[in-house]
Amino acid sequence: MSIDARSIKWFSIICLLAGVARMGMTPTSLIWGTDSLPELVCGYIACILMSIGSIVFYAVQAKESGALGLISVLSITLGNIVTAAFVFSTFAVTDPSQLSGEAPMVMASSLVSLAALTGGTVLFAFVTYRARVFPRWIVGLLILMLLFMFVPIAEYKFFALFWGLTYVGMGYCIWRGKLRQTDS
Repeated sequence: MSIDARSIKWFSIICLLAGVARMGMTPTSLIWGTDSLPELVCGYIACILMSIGSIVFYAVQAKESGALGLISVLSITLGNIVTAAFVFSTFAVTDPSQLSGEAPMVMASSLVSLAALTGGTVLFAFVTYRARVFPRWIVGLLILMLLFMFVPIAEYKFFALFWGLTYVGMGYCIWRGKLRQTDS
């Protein structure tokens, strides 16, 4: 089953919006603090849009990336869904201590989300490099994003900026038709 060109354009716009929402987490956390309501709203919107929009990343390189590409995108989507559920729970609870890092459900969801997002992104960067559909600078953004996940600058607040920039870059490439044609 393939997605038509018009649907791919719409999904690419979702990717652009997801990236902008994720990038919005950095200035909101710098202004209002980590886990502030504006930051969490940006993160929640980004998780939902990224869960939907990531499908197009596989769709445009499905033939070249194969099963590993599908696994990577499903993993990224799972990580975003779990993160969205966790962020939503912060809006729903009246006692923030229920969401402390010591609660078993919080620990489990954090571990699943981190493993799915990190593992999926590493695998996605590999299959994207190998597929040669996206420009090489997209793979560079993916690697930069992964590096900022572990670089403790300003309490990891710039990680969201590079994560969002990666989605904006991929969405832009798809929307504007800046994908490399492979020789198959």
